[in-house]
Amino acid sequence: MQEYRSYANLDDRILNDGDVGFVGFNNRLRPDQLQGGMLADSQNIRLDRNGEAQVRKGIEVIEAPFGVGGDVLRLPTAVEIGNGSTTMLPTTIESATLVGADNQANIIINDPAVEAGHTFAADDVVTVEGLGFSTVDPNGLKTLVSVTDNGDTKTLKYALTGSNETYTTPIVLPQQLSFTLNTNTTQAVIGFKMILDQGQVTEVYASSTFSDPNDNASQYILIASNLKVVAKNLLTDATVEIAYPLNETIPPQSSMLQTFNKVFIFRKGQVALEWDGSFSAVTAGSFVVGRTYTITAVGNTDFQAIGASADTIGVTFTATGVGSGTGTATSAFSKVASGTYTQPAVIASPASGFSITNNVATVDLGTGTHGLSIGDTITLLESNNSGLTVGNTFVVSTVVDANEFKFFVNSPDVATHTGTVPEFSKRVSVGLGFTHMPAPEFAVYHQRRLVMPFQFSVDASVNSYTSRGILDEVIASDILDSDTYDQIFAQYRFNAGEADFTVGLHSFSEDNLMVFNRNSIHLISNTTSLQSASTKLLTDEVGCVARQTITQVGNQVIFLSDNGVYSTQFFDEYNLRGTETPLSEPINETIKRINKDQRNQAVAVYFDNRYFIAVPLDDATRNNAILIYNFLNKQWESIDSVDSDDWDIENLIVSGEGSQRGVYAINRLGGIHKLDNRLQGDDLINVSTGGSNETKDVKGSITTRQYTFGDMTRKNWKEFQMHVESSADNASNFDLLAETENPDANLTLGTLNSFNNGVNLPKAEDVSIRGRIGNRRGHGIQFTVNNTQGRPRIRSLQTQGSTSFRSTQKAE
Repeated sequence: MQEYRSYANLDDRILNDGDVGFVGFNNRLRPDQLQGGMLADSQNIRLDRNGEAQVRKGIEVIEAPFGVGGDVLRLPTAVEIGNGSTTMLPTTIESATLVGADNQANIIINDPAVEAGHTFAADDVVTVEGLGFSTVDPNGLKTLVSVTDNGDTKTLKYALTGSNETYTTPIVLPQQLSFTLNTNTTQAVIGFKMILDQGQVTEVYASSTFSDPNDNASQYILIASNLKVVAKNLLTDATVEIAYPLNETIPPQSSMLQTFNKVFIFRKGQVALEWDGSFSAVTAGSFVVGRTYTITAVGNTDFQAIGASADTIGVTFTATGVGSGTGTATSAFSKVASGTYTQPAVIASPASGFSITNNVATVDLGTGTHGLSIGDTITLLESNNSGLTVGNTFVVSTVVDANEFKFFVNSPDVATHTGTVPEFSKRVSVGLGFTHMPAPEFAVYHQRRLVMPFQFSVDASVNSYTSRGILDEVIASDILDSDTYDQIFAQYRFNAGEADFTVGLHSFSEDNLMVFNRNSIHLISNTTSLQSASTKLLTDEVGCVARQTITQVGNQVIFLSDNGVYSTQFFDEYNLRGTETPLSEPINETIKRINKDQRNQAVAVYFDNRYFIAVPLDDATRNNAILIYNFLNKQWESIDSVDSDDWDIENLIVSGEGSQRGVYAINRLGGIHKLDNRLQGDDLINVSTGGSNETKDVKGSITTRQYTFGDMTRKNWKEFQMHVESSADNASNFDLLAETENPDANLTLGTLNSFNNGVNLPKAEDVSIRGRIGNRRGHGIQFTVNNTQGRPRIRSLQTQGSTSFRSTQKAE
């Protein structure tokens, strides 16, 4: 629009307002209160340091949701309904008998309809369930020998060896009273592919990143389903299955952690599981008694002699012996030690079992076992001419085998000892005695120890625990020993007697452990020596509502609280304080949308100078959106979502090396998706077991602040202009809308295509577009850009207008 060098008193001056870049969004303040560079809304957008607003990269499926078990009861597909392989619903059995002379079971059913999936024929493989028996079990997977049509009924026969028997079926109503119920608790049925096993109906309840300590290039994501762990190699895309001990599953409220060269699965109130982190095969003769393995090669090994149910590849067993022969197996998850903790016993070598050579002491127990590991501390109880001083402690340097160990001493050589020999003891408890791991829900690694909630006591029986009724107490393991916990000096309780409980733990620098309770935050210091450790209350004004949102960024610790996303900061070695207002104060309208009943599921990670926190918005029962804070811009950047009602986020994990490094979202069915990975303006997702990949458009959108020229007068809005650039990989298009306030109006201004001579903006091209608003009146105006194609960069936006009425008198 034409502008003039000078204006007369009654001329309407043309005024400009706009932004030459964008740094964040704020939906707590009114749009007309926002400062330059701030947006009123930002959906699926990244705001780079140069101020450009660009649609985020797409999400990429890395591993589709997987079926973690065998057959489950499910609805048939359209193809299966047509081919007769899957019954729509099982058919009720009216009666059943075993005819011993024929070695056959006879099943009587009412003659059902003839729709596909309801017909039975000889050689069909069917599943029989619910028949009561006294001798030979007729239930299970059976192959039909014959099917006879009796008119109103049909007789189905299959092979079964045994004596004559009439099987019982539950009552079939209506039935005249009185009648007597039998012991059957489920209806007797027959059908195809209808095995229902709750162990097979699974979701993912724990996941973690894993790095093979023996391979610098390896990066895995571990996903713990109800029946097994699946390890996804991010470099090779290969997957490996890791089994659990027989009859063990992973329930909700579980978590995973890699530490001490192991991976732990913590199962609240149940014995924890551990895996040694090795994918390599172990040869018979080297199996460790009590550990769980999966057979990979049978060879000439008798696996049944050492605990396996069969000498078959794929069978998982807990070793009762070391084995022998050429068979191999891989490590599976094993149960951690439980039951009564055996307090340290005296270690005394037999005659000729002790010597010192070149400052190395050797203790050989002969046939006795010492139970020591490298790094364990032992104390001398009896010297007996060894040249050592009673009460001195030594660190085990070498474990030769179960019977012999060595340690360094500063003492003259002692030839092979005869007669009375020295006696040693492992470290003894300084409190109420040691205990095994107390079945926590989670744990953290801190100063070479595992620290965890102490909510359960370990019973005398193995795999048995009792709730202590205490929810605000934590306990720490011995140094580099995940199995030993001292019940006095390693035990801390906070806010005893108050309505508070431990939500999460975080290992901070300078030997500080932060304890996040529901309504308070505490600090444990000097944990290297547990006897001298101290605790203090940091604040009782704020607590944590979601354990997995606790994230450290520099000297800040960020977490989700009742007040939103909160930040505490160490200003010096001894001074930690919280910010006066929540970090999420600028997006408080979004924070208020978080489902309070499900917010404990929220998870967060820090990557690429951004804090990603996945939360359940509105009525969602699972995390369905990601809020992103940009630490370079010091502002909230975007609300990320996916255009699918089935999209959910069980966990966020930072993993991978090189180009694989990034943020991975794990969904409840085990699918793995990498965020910000696709250069296209779409998401490639898979959200159902056995489903296909789906392409969803990224609904990128920005809404600007309200432009008012800094005053309250009414204006005539005349035109706008924008600087836009396409990404190097995609042509671009978007819709442009505007909204005026007082008087209110919604305006459709056009598309990028329409302002660019009817063509989408080509790859890597930039353009300045200008359009008319049409002298629409309003106190202020704001613009919304809704992306429809590609990933355009919005560099700047400006609008022009003039004051529409400046008289102080009433307008007629």
